[in-house]
Amino acid sequence: MNNPDFHRAIGRIRRRHWLHYVVQTLLMAGLVLATTQALVALRPARGAALQSGPLMGLLAGLALLVGLGLLVLARRMVPNLRRLAAENLRIYQGRVLLHDSMLLLSGLPLLLAYGVAGSGLALVAYAGLIPLLGWLTAPSAPAYQRWLLS
Repeated sequence: MNNPDFHRAIGRIRRRHWLHYVVQTLLMAGLVLATTQALVALRPARGAALQSGPLMGLLAGLALLVGLGLLVLARRMVPNLRRLAAENLRIYQGRVLLHDSMLLLSGLPLLLAYGVAGSGLALVAYAGLIPLLGWLTAPSAPAYQRWLLS
C-alpha cells in the first residue's frame, strides 16, 4: 500500500492513539487522586477501610469486567474486503481506540495502589507501563494490513 492518502490516514490514527493514551492516563490519574483525597478528607477512618482486600478485589473485578466488555466489542469489529477502504480504516481506528482503553485499564490497580497506600513504587511502575504499552501497540501500516487480512 504505497498510497499517500493511506499513509496519512495511518499517521492520523497513530497520532490519535498517542493522544488517547495521554488523555485517558490523565483522566484516570485525576479521578483516582481526587476520589482518594475526597474520601480521606471526609472520613479519615475510611482510608483504612480502602486498604482492605475485599474492596480492592471489588475494584479490580470491576476494572476486569469493563476490560472484558471492551474486548468483546473490539472482537466484533472485523474487516471486510468488500467495504470501502475508508470504512475499513474507520473501523480499524475504532478498534485501536477500544484496545487502548482496555490496555490502559490494566494500569488501574497500580494507580489505585498509589492513591490508597501512597506507594511511590506503584506510581513509578504505572509511569513506566503506560508509555511501554503505547509503544508496543502503536498502529502502523503493517499492523493494519495484518488486521485487514485476518
